[in-house]
Amino acid sequence: MAVMKEKLCLIEDDLIMGESLTHRFSLEHIDFDWYQDARSALQGITENEYGIIVSDIRLPDMNGEELYERILKKQKHLPHMLFITGYGSIEQAVRLLKKGAKDYISKPFDLDDLLAKLRSLGGNIFSEEDGENQAPALGISPVMRRIEETLREVACHKASILITGESGVGKEYAARYLYLADSPDEAKPFVAINCAAFPENLLEAELFGYEKGAFTGATRKHRGVFERADGGTLFLDEVGEMPLSMQAKLLRVIQEGVVSPLGSESSISVDVRLICATNKDLKNAVKSGAFREDLFYRINVIHVHIPPLRQRTEDILWFAHRFVKLYVKEHSAQRFLPPISERYLAAQSWFGNVRELHHVIERACILAKHELLGPRELGDLSTEEKNLHEDHMDLKQRLVSYEKKLLRERLEEHDWKITQTAMSLGISRKNLWEKMKKYRIQVEQH
Repeated sequence: MAVMKEKLCLIEDDLIMGESLTHRFSLEHIDFDWYQDARSALQGITENEYGIIVSDIRLPDMNGEELYERILKKQKHLPHMLFITGYGSIEQAVRLLKKGAKDYISKPFDLDDLLAKLRSLGGNIFSEEDGENQAPALGISPVMRRIEETLREVACHKASILITGESGVGKEYAARYLYLADSPDEAKPFVAINCAAFPENLLEAELFGYEKGAFTGATRKHRGVFERADGGTLFLDEVGEMPLSMQAKLLRVIQEGVVSPLGSESSISVDVRLICATNKDLKNAVKSGAFREDLFYRINVIHVHIPPLRQRTEDILWFAHRFVKLYVKEHSAQRFLPPISERYLAAQSWFGNVRELHHVIERACILAKHELLGPRELGDLSTEEKNLHEDHMDLKQRLVSYEKKLLRERLEEHDWKITQTAMSLGISRKNLWEKMKKYRIQVEQH
């Protein structure tokens, strides 16, 4: 059943900003109403049902906090609220987050960044085209949205799927997404195993099971993962690490649909959807003789490649905020990422991908002595303290100091070329020029 599309409510008194936003919303096929003051917006919110409200925090007739308090009193079901803030309004935005607002974005911002935040809120304001009406599960970047669409399309088929990508990109998350697309009520089993975690003799026992007394230490019967996944999905992670002898046995199971537990004289029929994953180049492994060609073609009917996080920068902040929200939910402790920390995270290479990002966010949430997670909490503590001389600084001074340092480092790294530097920071040229002017950073000639 199609989900009814929701409208967006924009509250913005700046005509230039409002026209820019409404033009982009129209291009994205977002239904919206635009109000230029808080009182008319409150009347409109009473008369209409909005999925998301985007409001400037400074309005001509009242501020964002007063507006939010009035909406709380009027609305039984509060829409997702995102506030647009200026440099001096971040503390107020944080107070609004504590009261229940979903997010904020600080001026100046790129419209793509705003749209990314709107998608992350999970509202149903986007067009149904290309599956955009569904809340993103694997990321908000175009490539990850296409991967989600592909996985949904193949969910009803039993074809074997190979997921490739660097360690930590989220291959098992993708496998579970496919599984849930096929079995949303989780009625069918999902079994996962890391092939690299077992020596060859134990891997065979874990895959196919064994009878009591099959070998020394086999004190009871054990069902292998193929048998446990019967009727559902089996995820074999790091399949590229499997020894050649085991590859032959795996191929037989795939071809014949039966497993023979160790120590048993009978075979067991199994019916599983097989999803394999690896961070290796299996084509090269086939050429070198390290991986069987016939097995490669058996597991590679559908191929999904997940790019590294550094190549899909839109997903960095989406994941970062998800991990912060997860911590807040699990520990009932407020944590927020200010804009400078978002830029700090977006500028990192993340060679450990989503797994590394999750570790950094979790560590920062645990070690933070205050609610705002600054670059000091997200980075190397001792290095940041030494480089930024933060012992005598308050939070705002530390954030400003780090932003200035980061801008200069990136400018030097890119030979003071504005376009390249802005791209590496994930901001616009205009935004970079404004920050350089603010911090009196002059372009150096070479």
